[in-house]
Amino acid sequence: MNFIKYGGNLIEKDSILFCAEEKETYAFLKNDFSSYSFGGKIKLKKNGKAGLFFRTVHKNGIDWFVGYSFIVDASDHSISLYKVSNGDHIVNLLGQVKYPFELDTWYDIRVEQDGKNTRLFFNNFKYDDNPYPKFDLELGHFLKGDVGLFFGKDVASFKEVKLEEHCFEKYDADHSYKNPILYGADPDIMFYDGKYYLYFTDTADMSLFQCYTSDDLIHWSEPIVVFDGKDGWGNNEYMSPNVIYKDGWFYMFYASHTAYYDENGRRHAQVTYATSKSPLGPFKSQKKVPLHTDVQEIGGAPFIDDDGRCYLTVVRFKQGNVCWIMEMELKDGVVSIKEDTVTCMFEATEDWEKDYANIVEGAVIIKHNGLYYAMYAGSHYKGSYAEGYAIAEHPLGPWKKYEYNPILKSHFQTRAVGDSVWTKSPSGKEFVMFYHQHYSTTEISPRWIRMDRMKFVKVDNGPDVMVVGGPTMTQQKKID
Repeated sequence: MNFIKYGGNLIEKDSILFCAEEKETYAFLKNDFSSYSFGGKIKLKKNGKAGLFFRTVHKNGIDWFVGYSFIVDASDHSISLYKVSNGDHIVNLLGQVKYPFELDTWYDIRVEQDGKNTRLFFNNFKYDDNPYPKFDLELGHFLKGDVGLFFGKDVASFKEVKLEEHCFEKYDADHSYKNPILYGADPDIMFYDGKYYLYFTDTADMSLFQCYTSDDLIHWSEPIVVFDGKDGWGNNEYMSPNVIYKDGWFYMFYASHTAYYDENGRRHAQVTYATSKSPLGPFKSQKKVPLHTDVQEIGGAPFIDDDGRCYLTVVRFKQGNVCWIMEMELKDGVVSIKEDTVTCMFEATEDWEKDYANIVEGAVIIKHNGLYYAMYAGSHYKGSYAEGYAIAEHPLGPWKKYEYNPILKSHFQTRAVGDSVWTKSPSGKEFVMFYHQHYSTTEISPRWIRMDRMKFVKVDNGPDVMVVGGPTMTQQKKID
């Protein structure tokens, strides 16, 4: 291949490209394709940055690159997208995620480009035959330019490098979706009798809850009012509807505030429930009282285990938001909390959970291979709100957080992604994560609902890893 080289001397031996010098080394290929795939296999030999460049102009030499770079760094397990304009002495970080990967191991790395649509792959899981892109977005700058390998200072080797024309598969509206998909916040998704019910908080009118319905996760109904605040407990600030079905009853758990103010001029947030015989309501509270009157709580996400035992996660407050869980009984439309089971799950301990305030919230449980995975959001919704998970052998814990959280994180095109729930695809073969985002990168409300694929990936040591294919920004194939 006819590389244009900068920095150290490029060496090719046994079909492997490397540079054995302590100089930042680049090798570019002339690219005339507007739609293409470029990449190969990369091996990181030591800590430091290496990866790919694309849409790059480099005619004025190493100090004047203009374009994008897709960089992996073993020192902190980061995978990053940068916009580079060295001539103006600017390198902007557009997005960054963290994943486990090792030195001296070959990994697939690739850029797929189709006009503005960009998907960036780094397959760090050896048992993942169909990896999600680490970034899936629309890049509007530098629509043309060359592609290149970045070796760092003898950090990486490459092999099987290819540049070829490649177009994204095109989907019509009946066989695809594009995020965000719907208006709303605090989504909850339930599949019942062949239909999906997507409940949400209306941030413009918090006196009610509404629901979208769908048969295929592509075509959605107009919103249907399923709960009116006058039929429940609270003061017209209703949040986070979460619905579950058991023995002929639909139970909707939600949070609101007391109508009265305490001696400090504050209203108390608490969790309660309403019931209905239909997934579309109307949901009504038989007793207009919170589940607990002596403690503040928000959230309220139910989970029914394989043995029929029922659990509820909530958020309590202790110099921040803390996730708690309790066992409950659901019988004849009545909820009874087993008070001796009320247990703290986990609190904010990691840096990513402490932007603006110490917050972990919205724990939603999914059972996989005999283990319990609790998806949860971290940090303040005005800050670096993101989504992680923890694992336990029993719903009441103890819970252990995943080392490489968060698994869903904002980038420069979408902000505050989190508050996730899950469902199965219509065929039952795929998991789907629903979550919300801010209206834009500069405005919080009204918020939007998003969905993306989710799966569990096998690893050699430890439990399967939960992986999300998002936040996606380009057109996505229908989830079957």
